[in-house]
Order: sequence, then C-alpha cells, then structure tokens
Amino acid sequence: MKKEQRTFGYISDGYGTRYLIFWIYFVLGDLNDASTYLRWYEKTFNDDTGEPIQKLCLSLLLHRMGKDEKAKYILANLMLSNLYIIPVIIGKPIKPYPIQFGSNHADHEYSQAIPCEILNAITDDDKNWMKALYESLAFHRYRKRHIEIHEQLQKTHGEEQRSPLVNEAGNLLNELKKHCR
Repeated sequence: MKKEQRTFGYISDGYGTRYLIFWIYFVLGDLNDASTYLRWYEKTFNDDTGEPIQKLCLSLLLHRMGKDEKAKYILANLMLSNLYIIPVIIGKPIKPYPIQFGSNHADHEYSQAIPCEILNAITDDDKNWMKALYESLAFHRYRKRHIEIHEQLQKTHGEEQRSPLVNEAGNLLNELKKHCR
C-alpha cells in the first residue's frame, strides 16, 4: 500500500487489504507492529468506516494493549455494525433479525465467516471482556435502540419521516462513545 501511495499518489484498496492486516497482527499476537500499523492506518485512512472482523481484531488488540477506552468504542462500533458477531464469540448466538441493516457486513451470514484462525486466537480473557461490555446497560440500551430504528425504517417511507431515524442511527455510535470513557 505504501508503494502504491508513492507510485500513484493514492491507495486503491478495493479488496480491503488494510483490514486484513489487523487480522494478521491479531492472529500473530503482535502488539508492537499492530500499534505501529494502527498509527499509520489512522493517519492514512482517517475517515474509514472499517469492516466488522477488522473491528473485532482491532478492539481485542487495543484491549490487550491496555487502551480500553478506545477498545470499548471499537467494540461498540462492531456491535452496531454487525449484531451477531459478539454473541457468536461469547457463546450466545442469536437468531437473525427479520430486518435489513443496509450492508452485507451487517448480515447474520457475515458472523459465520470469521476465519477459524481468528476465533482460535481469542482468549478467555478476551471473551470475558467482550461479554461484560456486551451485557452492560449502555451496550444493551444502544443495541436495542439500533434494532428499533431499523425496524421503523423498514415501515417508514418518504425522506421527511426517514431522515430523523437515519440521523438518530448515525448518532447512536457517537452517544455510545461517551459511555466508553
């Protein structure tokens, strides 16, 4: 990616290599190089929305680095981007919701596609940390509202009625970030 940046002046990463690197550092347990890469990633892709498995690996890497405030926020971001991944990992799988969330990354099937190498690298400490946050009042409240908003969006038509719901959905993560401090 750095070579591409030097050669062409930009990085074209349609494949998502920038996300796979987090997967690799997590599986390797390489916190030092992960930290270096994270600084470069945040500088280079400062407005990137990320991808759920990348968020899983990043949140656990940050937790292992002792950066729990940021790790909690990334875990919350994961939870709202795919409601199924955390329950699968902590052993509380849930049935698919009968609603659309707007991205295949949010689908139940996506939670079934986590590489076994990543699943095997998740420790009991990681699972306990995730479970405590997932079951916390703040995570529960925001998750519930996220689901309610998407249920309402399926029944609501017209920009005037949908816009407030879409805006609220977008603000949920920012509100949850305050609770991660």
